Order: sequence, then structure tokens, then C-alpha cells
Amino acid sequence: MYRVGCPLLKKQMTFTINTNHKVFLEEEIYVKLVASAEAKAERYNKMWAAREEEGKTYHTRKTFYGEEKIYWYGETKSFLNIIFAQVTEFGSTRNDYYRPLNCTVNLEACRTNAQQQRDHSVALLEARVNGHLAVTDTITGNNLKLGQANLIEGFVSGVTKNNEEFKVHTQMMWNYRYGENSANGYLTQYVQFRSDRRGAVQEGKSIQQAKIDEVKQAKADAKQAIVDQKKAAKWEKFSKLPVQMEKWLNKQIKETSSWISEEGIAERQANADRGGWNFDSAWYIKKTNEDISAYNDLKNDCLKWQKDDTQLKALFDKGIDTRNKLKEMYCI
Repeated sequence: MYRVGCPLLKKQMTFTINTNHKVFLEEEIYVKLVASAEAKAERYNKMWAAREEEGKTYHTRKTFYGEEKIYWYGETKSFLNIIFAQVTEFGSTRNDYYRPLNCTVNLEACRTNAQQQRDHSVALLEARVNGHLAVTDTITGNNLKLGQANLIEGFVSGVTKNNEEFKVHTQMMWNYRYGENSANGYLTQYVQFRSDRRGAVQEGKSIQQAKIDEVKQAKADAKQAIVDQKKAAKWEKFSKLPVQMEKWLNKQIKETSSWISEEGIAERQANADRGGWNFDSAWYIKKTNEDISAYNDLKNDCLKWQKDDTQLKALFDKGIDTRNKLKEMYCI
């Protein structure tokens, strides 16, 4: 028996529904789903048998444009195992999806769907109760019971961190939609809830909100991990630039220096004379030396970064993370 003030006897904080209730929900959904599938299978088998007796190989339906042949392939994705007439073409045999012959209920598919619907309903009930439980609360009891007419009702009892008692009263009610009115075209369970907390007031974040926050954080962490992975790959590539750019800069410095050699100046003066425009050699030499100085500055830093890339990593983290951005930083 739980005794107030005895923390060793406290139970798990998060509410989960009892196994027997889960089994009940699954079986009820399964039985009704199988019955719905059997009814459709019986209707189809009679309809297809009548078509065969009439000597027809396909059904038609009216459309806005007239009539069209009914293509039954979509039903193979449902809860029916269908046998189709076979067509042989070009040496191979295939199903004629316009001519189904008979069908039986796919019990395995019905069971899987019943489990999925059960899990959905259970998750909603657990979320509703956990929405009334604070992360500092402790569950001490659970008397939820199966009621009559599609109902689970009762309360979950507990105590706060200060050993103040409370109860979360809840009712889970459900109904079914059949055929085209259901989500799967056969039968779907829909649930509704009533719940409230009585006794000690809930304090702080609820367990359900904590679970939601945990999922959000996990998604954010996963997204950030992808970002970090891409950034790490980009840095690995960027960190090799000092060696690559040193070779390129040596070539640029050599080529640019040739522009202000005696031969280079003479060639540009000759071009100006032929073109009839004024060539300011002093200004040209000054601007070219500024370019050479920028190349040398970047080259010296590249040599330094090859020994210690700490400064280069700092630039990368600030957004200078491409070759062109690095060149722009040095006005190249």
C-alpha cells in the first residue's frame, strides 16, 4: 500500500493504459473490421458471379462523359485477397484488373489495421491524461475500467511533489464509421474524451507537454546534426584552400608583376597610342602594385594557415566560407 511520505513506493510518473484495455480495443476493432470486409467480399462475389453468368468480362459505370470500364486494382490495396482472370500477352501472363473473379478477407491486413487504430486511440487517451499530470507528480493508482456502450472511464490518482493528493477523471468514448464514411473505406474507430483534474492543482509543465518538447528537441537536434555535418564537410574542403590558393597566388603575382615591367609598360603605352587614348603609367603602376600587395598579403596568410588554421577557422565560422568570399576580403 502507498503511504504518504514514502518515496520508495512511488510509481512511474507517465500514465500508460492497462494491457487488458488495449487488448479489448484491438479485438473490438478487429471483429467489426473483419465483419465489414466480409460483407463487402460477399457483395462483390455475388456481383462478379452474376457478370460471369451474363458472359461479360468487365463492369461499367456511368460518368460525366458516358460510361467507363471499372478498374479494380485499387481494391488489392484494401482488406481483400482478390483473384483476377488471367491474360496472356507477348508470352507472359498478367492479371486482368478489369475482371475480378472472387475474393476473400485478408485477415492479416485486418489485424494490422486494428492494431494501428488501437495504438492511435490509446495514444490519444494517454496524451489526454498526461496533459493533466505535472512532471513532478507521481501516479499512485489507476482504476480505469471498461464501461458499457463503448466507454472507458474512471480516474488516475496521484500526489504532487509536496504529497498533496489529486485525481484525474477521464472518459474515453468511441464510435465507428463504416464504408465510404470511414478513413479506410471499411471501418474506422473515432474517439472522444472528457477529463478533468480534481484535488491538488497541477504545477508547472505537464508530462504530455514535456513529451512534446522532447520530440521537438529531438527533431531540432537531428536537424542541427545535419547542419553540423554539412558544415564539417564544408570546412574540410575549405581548410584545403591555403595550399591550393598559394599556387594560384604565385601565378597571379608573377603574371601581374609582368604588367609593370619595362616590357609591360611599353606594350600598354603602344596600345594606348594605337587606340588614341591617354595612358597614365604612374597611376597604372600604383594600382597594379596595390593588387600585388593584396596577393602577397593573402599568400602570407595562406602560408601561416598551413601551419596553424585557427584564424582561418574563425573566419569560416564568421561566414567567410568560400574561395570567393576569402578573395573579396582581401579586395582581390
